[in-house]
Parts: sequence; structure tokens; C-alpha cells
Amino acid sequence: MTDRPVRTTPVIDRSAWTRADAERDRAWLFQLTPAWIEEIERGVAQLRRLGRTIDTMTREDFPLPTLAVELNRRIWGEVCTGLGFNVMRGLPVERYSDAEVGMIVWGLGQHLGPGVSQNAMGDKLGHVFNQGKDYEALNVRGYQTSHQLKFHTDSGDVLGLMCLRKAREGGLSSIASATTVFNTILREHPEYLPILFRGFEFDRRGEETPFQQEVSGKLPIFCEVEGDLSMRYVRQAIKTARPKLGMPFSDIELAALDFLDSVAAREEVNFAMMLEPGDMQWVNNYTVMHSRTEYADWPEPGRERHMLRLWLKLHGYRKLDPLQLDHDDQSGWSRRDGILPRGYSMRDGRLQAAE
Repeated sequence: MTDRPVRTTPVIDRSAWTRADAERDRAWLFQLTPAWIEEIERGVAQLRRLGRTIDTMTREDFPLPTLAVELNRRIWGEVCTGLGFNVMRGLPVERYSDAEVGMIVWGLGQHLGPGVSQNAMGDKLGHVFNQGKDYEALNVRGYQTSHQLKFHTDSGDVLGLMCLRKAREGGLSSIASATTVFNTILREHPEYLPILFRGFEFDRRGEETPFQQEVSGKLPIFCEVEGDLSMRYVRQAIKTARPKLGMPFSDIELAALDFLDSVAAREEVNFAMMLEPGDMQWVNNYTVMHSRTEYADWPEPGRERHMLRLWLKLHGYRKLDPLQLDHDDQSGWSRRDGILPRGYSMRDGRLQAAE
């Protein structure tokens, strides 16, 4: 692959924030009012009355007359074009069953855009809890473990993460501006940028489509389209791809990846928060990286740390490079569509059962 164009000027907008900026600018905090909670309550009551589940409910089954308007304003105004993240606080999760909280999360998302599949089983709502697996094992994903997760980005355009229950210890959520990371690399080690714009192979960890290889071709870490700088980065997927290909990393490749990780981990760059039950974090998957510290669960069954994860595809959203999105010409799938479930294909932009 030939070298790709490399941006040589810093990003100067609100997406390039630091920890001090996030602490000072509280526009990212979104407190639910009693009136909005009442709208959610009425929506849940209607779901109960109709006998809906997450698989059968529609946006019309869960009307949010004023909350949906405010949510759209904040997601499009702050997550998509501002700092790149938002926290909605104050949902009284103790009032509802776990399944009902899941429907609330799914319903909130439906007022923003379609939710996309999060694994090869086609799960629309991700359940992030410790399944006792080893993150270093073949095809294990981080959400199935209690391990520390380094700064990375997810699939879909926007990530929503609702705290149902937090851990006994640890599990701190941290976010970092991908554009601030880029600006720092440009300023301190610009020689790494051609490597990061050229990209790396990604291990699809057993969740490739029938038209894809187990390991992708080179996908850019950073990519610029008409002035929009976007990131795609999962160090673990990059780490396990090369051994499957029988290809070692060069010293400068490792140096570039290590430096990227170290910048995101700087105290002045990242912003940490403990998500409390009822908090929902919204994150732009192209301009914000996120991480999690290792955690220890409560010993009692039913008290384990449990997060509900949503991946959304937003129409009319930012200029993106098909190569960075790992776009598949045969199926029409891309990273924006999440992970294609087994037995399904993409047709006319819609997920359909394969014939």
C-alpha cells in the first residue's frame, strides 16, 4: 500500500480538548429533570401494557415528546460537533427491571438513529460484564472480561454506555480526545504520523463476514476527509493480527503505537469519571477514545458490574473514508453498521437474512 496523505496542521476546534477543558466546560453534563423522568416512566408503562420486548418495541411505542428533542440537540450539538462526549445523569434504574432498563436504553437510541449489531450473534444491546474470560485468549473481546482496557474506539458512529450496576472496586471510565492525541503526536513526534495514516491490519477476532478474511488489510488509524480528522484504533486487535499473518512489527511501528497509547494515558490529556447507576455516557467514535480500569466485582450474585452498550448509526454524519471504515464492497457492510451477524447480509443499506 502506498503512503496516504498525512495532515500536517493541528486541529483547532472544540474536539481538541484536554482534561482541564473538560473540567472547566461542563456542557457535557446532561441532568435528567423530573419532567423528563416522568416521560420515561410513561414510556415504560406503555411498553409493559403492550407487552413489548427490546426485539419488538418501536420508537412509537416509547414516545419522549420533549426529552427526545433535547437529547437530539445535545447529541448532535455536543457529541457530534462539539467536545465529542456527553453524560446523561439521573435515570432511577432501581425502579425498573434489568430488561426494562435495556428497553429504555434502546428506546433512547431509537430517537437518535438506528442501533447496529455488536457481535456476530446480532445482539443489538451489548451487555458489558465479566464473563470470566481472558482478554489475551483467542477471539475474546474486552467487554467479556474485567481486565483493564487501553484507550480505543468502538464501531458505529456513536457509543452509548449506561451504568446499570458499578463494580465493588475499579471500573473507572476514562475518555481522551483523539484530535488532541493527533495534535500531540504532530507536535512531538511527527515522524510517526505517516505510519499511523498508513495504518495497520486489524484482527476481526472471529467475527468477520463471509466475504472477509480473518484479518483485515491495512486500515488507517488517522484519516482526514475534507477537513474532518477521524480515528479508528483498537491496539489489541492490531496486536493479535500480525501473529496470525506471520508478520512482525517493525521497531518504528511499535514506537508509533506505544507513543499514541502513552499520549492518551497522560494525566493532562484524558478525563476520568466513575459512571454511577443511571448515568449514560455518549461518545463520538471518531473523535474520542475511551478506556476502563481493571475492576473487582461484588461477591453476591446479581450485584456484579453491568453496563448496557449501544452502537448507533447516525444519518448525515461527518465525512468518512471507506477504507478506514473497513467497507466491504460485496456485502455493503462497514464499521458504521457494527458487526454483521452470521447468516445476514447488507442490502440497500439494510440488514437482511441471507438467502
